[in-house]
Amino acid sequence: MVSASRAAFFPLLAGFGAHGRIGWSGGAAVTAAQFCATVLELAGRLPPKGQVINLCTDRLHFLVGFAAALIARQTTLLPQSSAPGALRELQAAHPGSYCLADDASLPAGLPAIVVPPWRPVGDGLDIPPVPGSHVALVAFTSGSTGRPQPHARTWGSLVTAARLLGKRLGIAPQARCTIVGTVPPQHVYGLETTVMLPLQNGAAVDAGRPLLPGDIAAALEALPEPRWLATTPAHLRACVESGAAQPRLAGIVSATMPLSAELAARAERLWSAPLHEIYGCTETGAIALRRTAGSERWRATDGLRLRQRGEATWAEGAQLAAPTRLPDRIEVSGESEFVLLGRPEDLVKVAGKRASLEQLNRELAAVPGVHDGVFFVPESARAVARLAALAVAPGRDAAAILAALRGRIDPAFLPRPLLIVDALPRNAAGKLPREALLALAKAAARRRSA
Repeated sequence: MVSASRAAFFPLLAGFGAHGRIGWSGGAAVTAAQFCATVLELAGRLPPKGQVINLCTDRLHFLVGFAAALIARQTTLLPQSSAPGALRELQAAHPGSYCLADDASLPAGLPAIVVPPWRPVGDGLDIPPVPGSHVALVAFTSGSTGRPQPHARTWGSLVTAARLLGKRLGIAPQARCTIVGTVPPQHVYGLETTVMLPLQNGAAVDAGRPLLPGDIAAALEALPEPRWLATTPAHLRACVESGAAQPRLAGIVSATMPLSAELAARAERLWSAPLHEIYGCTETGAIALRRTAGSERWRATDGLRLRQRGEATWAEGAQLAAPTRLPDRIEVSGESEFVLLGRPEDLVKVAGKRASLEQLNRELAAVPGVHDGVFFVPESARAVARLAALAVAPGRDAAAILAALRGRIDPAFLPRPLLIVDALPRNAAGKLPREALLALAKAAARRRSA
């Protein structure tokens, strides 16, 4: 694997012939030559600015916009949220930036360039390579633990990570696999698995983003084998519990929130395919994988090394230009394997006892009838004197769930209150932004009081 720091240029596409399929849109194949011709057309139309906010909802349109920005030596900003207020705030924080979209239905005051239609034919793959040092994107943390923070990634870093991930999953250009994603390309995990992984490993990607179990099955069934699914634990659980038949896959990748071994095993049986969970963060991208149904241990991608200094863990090598501190508590074994213990803020102390919020969430989700749930520290609790929880549990009441929890967790960590809600405010990647979580809890508490 060529180091990103030593490579002057990286190609936009790897593993494609001119007539190779780069994706599927509305049941029709889009060739690599069509893709390149459309990218060059759009790149010539982009304004001479440095930063673009890519809002395309069609995954192939996002690919075109992302590639055109690279050719024009511009940086793509990945919005943390598509809410109008969040988009205006992002644009205000980056003066001179502009929006790119696949339709004109944008919030007032946010004009955008619209991605052009596909060129009917292409002349080949004559498209210039991109410097590895070019800042390809700026991503933002999810906001689940506070205000989103920006992190820049170079083109060389993204390419190196995509090739390492493809090698680890066994997705090589010869495989000519197809990928369906339930996560948006604006999220780092979605970008790495449904944008960079296809571009650098000769794979084709579906333009849509199916969310419901039936839609996921239909999208997969419409594509040729071998097929892969890039998804989240929330979507996996919905598919497993729906009872809907799913087509056979070559493999599944999952990330963005903790995945239990039990759910991973059920998903592997449903799709008759191995499930690989990805570990990473906004700062690093994907750096480790595990077969969750069979092991709790993570193994780092080739060339990446882990070092522990006190309670902190640092990653270096592979796509990382410099050692990077990881945001989680980790128990390292050697330089390449580890067990994930959770984030520092995930560890809470109540009545002199310690517990992990992640583990408490797993126990809540394991209660019969609970479809989704989360423990959290109430906004009013300056020192953690108690915990609260929200549960999605149709047909069950809080008293019954609390009775079940008493047999699973220490009484000190029983939530006070436990509120029943229709759904948790998960974003498109399955995460729970803290502000949305607290707002939902306040609304649920008001309803209960009334």
